Amino acid sequence: MFAVLGDIPFDLVGYFDGFDATFGADYAEHALIDGKPRLQRIADRLDEIRIALSFHYRFCDPEAELAKLSTAQRAGQAMALVFGNGDYKGWFVLTEVQATHKQSDPSGTVLALDATITLKEFVGDKTNPLLPPAVQPKVPPVAAQAVSQAVVDVKSAINTVRGAVRQVVSYASQAQSALRTAANAVSVVRQFKHDPIAALGRAPGVLLDIKRAAEPLEKLSPAVAAVTAQIPDAANILRASHDAAAAVQAAYKPLANATLDTIGDAVDTAARELSNAVDAIASAAPSVSKLAAKVAIRRI
Repeated sequence: MFAVLGDIPFDLVGYFDGFDATFGADYAEHALIDGKPRLQRIADRLDEIRIALSFHYRFCDPEAELAKLSTAQRAGQAMALVFGNGDYKGWFVLTEVQATHKQSDPSGTVLALDATITLKEFVGDKTNPLLPPAVQPKVPPVAAQAVSQAVVDVKSAINTVRGAVRQVVSYASQAQSALRTAANAVSVVRQFKHDPIAALGRAPGVLLDIKRAAEPLEKLSPAVAAVTAQIPDAANILRASHDAAAAVQAAYKPLANATLDTIGDAVDTAARELSNAVDAIASAAPSVSKLAAKVAIRRI
């Protein structure tokens, strides 16, 4: 996960597409009768951040994601911006949402859209500033000595779980990206399925892409299994990773053994199974984003 704004996560593969930040200060200009004007610093301007997002039906519901942003903009509430590495940037309000529909189906359902959101720094009351979301409560002095070792053990366990969750998020993102690449490669080869020689000549490249998609999936399942006991919500991610891995295997075998007579069917099978794998990983995307968001704001 790239960042979380309030309770809205932004995924690096499925959502994030660009980041711009503007920082500045205002100066008063005092004219002089003879000579150049003098500048006097007044104060810092509010920081402004623009985030470009891409939503595609393969990874999310574009209309639902846009609705989340619109709701947050209309609410007018300050939200904490925290990056995936735990870097807390402060409190911001969502001042503007711009959306461009890129693709729709015949019935008008949005399949892909690009959005740009504008965030403006929220200073609030300087005498009672908003606290970062990751503030941890202090241990009561009376209990501090008795529980000191327990606190160390708990922190160690929490850090272990956080590290495991970060691995899950990383492998899921890698798998998502690699599956999309493999699916696109198969789509290109399908255009040559009526030319068996050309299709068979392109098969090795597709097989390499499928292998690359299988690698993060092979790592994802054990990584998820390691945290399922502590985080029951990870169970559906585990099922999705198993389903995706099985689909990738089903896509690979016919293509690896294809001949001039079978290459057409093998390409169709690979396209269908890779589509199933993409759908399986996409179904787990909300759960992966929730886990990443919890780690970012220290809820895990």
